[in-house]
Amino acid sequence: MPLSRRYTPEHPPGESCMFGFDFSAVVPPGVGLTKGTMFIQYNVADAESTADQAEADWTGWDAVTVRGRALYAMLTGGVLGSDYQFHWVAYDTQGNIWPRTGLILCGYTS
Repeated sequence: MPLSRRYTPEHPPGESCMFGFDFSAVVPPGVGLTKGTMFIQYNVADAESTADQAEADWTGWDAVTVRGRALYAMLTGGVLGSDYQFHWVAYDTQGNIWPRTGLILCGYTS
């Protein structure tokens, strides 16, 4: 993922893809991850009112796995032209919580 926190390339609507978020840059060395969660919202100014609708566009977001210091989920779906926020939350071995957001645009790739 580039520094813009936007996943590239765009995600083709309806396809399955493994998405992940690496927490190595923020979780201190020697600290591991114990679990993770995610939720999905539309990337709009009033995202709070659209959370349930955005999650309905995707499947798999509720099955987050930990691999080393990263979280992953196999996601399927997305609606053409929609821009989404993937809110990842990592829980570490010291009881700290690390929320981070990545952005994904659903569109056809070249």
